[in-house]
Amino acid sequence: MENFDFTNIQNIIYMFSAMLFITGIKMLGKESTAQKGNFISATGMLLAVSATAINIVNPLIAIVAILLGGIIGAIISVKVKMTSIPEMVALFNGFGGLATFLIAWSQMNNLVNDIAILQFVLVVITIYIGGVTFSGSLVAFGKLSGRINVNKGDVFANIFVSLFYLSLIAVPVTLITLSIYIETYQLIFYMFLAIVILGGIGFVLPIGGGDMPVVISLLNSFSGIAAAFAGLL
Repeated sequence: MENFDFTNIQNIIYMFSAMLFITGIKMLGKESTAQKGNFISATGMLLAVSATAINIVNPLIAIVAILLGGIIGAIISVKVKMTSIPEMVALFNGFGGLATFLIAWSQMNNLVNDIAILQFVLVVITIYIGGVTFSGSLVAFGKLSGRINVNKGDVFANIFVSLFYLSLIAVPVTLITLSIYIETYQLIFYMFLAIVILGGIGFVLPIGGGDMPVVISLLNSFSGIAAAFAGLL
């Protein structure tokens, strides 16, 4: 028992969680099974997070965090009207993007002292996708709820669209610049973070409210990609 390796149990849990994810996502394709599919996917997420956190943080802290997040999510889900479900989905999807954004940000400090090219590229890409998903989802939420009324062609929208294109250029520029000036990365890195968040706003701001469901689906896929990259960090 002293030589018991929990890693094997974790791997089994991860495989089982992946099966639950795939099954749940497939069930989301039909209205009759969507509710059950959502529950199955959520169960897979709970198992995967629990298996990961058990050797990283105090189990009590993990349990409190899961309960707190579950209670907040349940309260919001119960109170929201059916006509406001797209807004809620956009908001929750934004939180997923923010989570991957923060995970990648936290990994940047570790790479400064022990830089690995692949990890470095993954961090920058994850930050970009997660940041764009977060700020873009907030704009989608604002448009669907009527809090943001900015049309395509407005000067305000054009400014943020330009920032979005600038953020695309900022990804390779940041990779090259930080690889050369890694010792003084703070200013360059923080500028990149700001451009990414502003770029996400420009990505969604000029799009009309009628097209928001399509945008939310796209941002949802971005959130999944960012989460997959974050898992490699």
